[in-house]
Amino acid sequence: MKILPDSSLTEGRTAVVKDSGDFYEVYENGEMILSIRKDFDVFEILADLGFDSVVYDKVEHPEEIETLRSLIRKVKSAKGVERCGAIAIFIGFVRRISDGKEVVRLEYERFDELYWQKLKEIEKRIKEKEGVVDVKIYHKIGSLKPGEDILYVIVMGESRKDVFKPLEDCIEMIKRELPIWKKEVYEDGAIWVHDK
Repeated sequence: MKILPDSSLTEGRTAVVKDSGDFYEVYENGEMILSIRKDFDVFEILADLGFDSVVYDKVEHPEEIETLRSLIRKVKSAKGVERCGAIAIFIGFVRRISDGKEVVRLEYERFDELYWQKLKEIEKRIKEKEGVVDVKIYHKIGSLKPGEDILYVIVMGESRKDVFKPLEDCIEMIKRELPIWKKEVYEDGAIWVHDK
């Protein structure tokens, strides 16, 4: 789901989000359909509900938001789904203890110009494996606390034997090739993980 500052680039099902004090008001086709408390992630809720884009005037740069449910919905609507019977899912999340230290948060940065190209290349290479019909990868960036999800990888195939090895291969490619950097922040300092 795309989050955009204006409606000029929207396609598919679009929600408009307006800030209303303690709540977000959500509109579709000019009608208010939801009111969501601000302590909930309005964008993840809208991705789960099947919106393709959200117009929110307080966003400066367009971004993508996906959830596990929105990604599963996308793979299940892929061409060739009628011959599939298995989906394998990997969820990476923030651990609380790393190398004996308590993690306060992780901070992820990425090189945008290369990131999307490499992500599509990895998805394409996994889709070329026998029995695999579709692949979706979503990696969050920014600051994440222990217990929060970081990475979703979904591989759909004709049968269970077609999905587990490609899922593992996909995760290894992501670790090696995606231009993403992770900083672990502790109570007493921080370290970029590639510096360990």
